[in-house]
Amino acid sequence: MSALAFDTHRAVKALCEAGAAEPLAEAFVETIGDAVSGNVATKADIDRVETTLKADITESEAALRADIADVRVDVDRVETTLKAEIADVRADVDRVETTLKADIDRVETTLKAEIADVRADVDRVETTLKAEIAESEARVQVKIAEVQAETKADIAGVRAEIAEVRTEVANVRAELKTDIGLVRSEIGDLAGRLYRQLWLMAVGIVGLTVALVKLLG
Repeated sequence: MSALAFDTHRAVKALCEAGAAEPLAEAFVETIGDAVSGNVATKADIDRVETTLKADITESEAALRADIADVRVDVDRVETTLKAEIADVRADVDRVETTLKADIDRVETTLKAEIADVRADVDRVETTLKAEIAESEARVQVKIAEVQAETKADIAGVRAEIAEVRTEVANVRAELKTDIGLVRSEIGDLAGRLYRQLWLMAVGIVGLTVALVKLLG
């Protein structure tokens, strides 16, 4: 027997490409490598190992296919379950959406009714305020008219009183003028009488003086 050159890396790669699991391929290559390096490998040994490897590969492929089938079954089951759950979620979403739409419609209807009530209240208040303002304006106008009438009456009364005072003043002035004239007349008469008396007294004094002069002379 002769020694054989053996590339373990290439052998493992070839076995993996042929479908063998990497750990199995590495174990097989290691066994072959040991046999080759020890110069104990024969063609019969290699054939036995190859037969064993093919059986292992066949068994591994069958197991792998069974696992893949199981995985596919599990995937189908999970997919079916997910589809059912998704359908349930969609149904729940649809129910929630329907409920929300109903709630929104109900709230919208309620808000519209409340807004209508508020508008009606505002209209009533506005109408009431307008009526009260109009009534207040009417009362103010009446009060202004009354005040104006009272003011005009007061002014007319004051003017009448002023006219009466002026008349009384004119009468007093006339009476004063008359009284002053009478007083002046009386003063004139009194002065005339005083002048006459003084004149008579002077004449009497002169006469007495003349008589005395004659007596003494």
